[in-house]
Amino acid sequence: MASSRSAARSNASTHLTDGQIAAEAIRRLAWDAALPPNVLHVKVLHGRISLLGELHREQQRTAALEDVSRLFGVTGISDHTTIKPSVLI
Repeated sequence: MASSRSAARSNASTHLTDGQIAAEAIRRLAWDAALPPNVLHVKVLHGRISLLGELHREQQRTAALEDVSRLFGVTGISDHTTIKPSVLI
């Protein structure tokens, strides 16, 4: 199931570069135990984060969005993640 969600926020007076925001987003996602390692890709343009990747549960998507939404300098988030439940055999 693919989805594209968007949220916008006002930017603070001190600006971070897109590279700084991306580095912090990647760090936060890596530390979140709810997320599988190395499945999400982060792109940042003018403070707007785009998340791309495949997750197994909606709770993982929620955790990832919460992780990056609180970052300083983020002006918005575009969620391009997909949910593909793992199949147990």
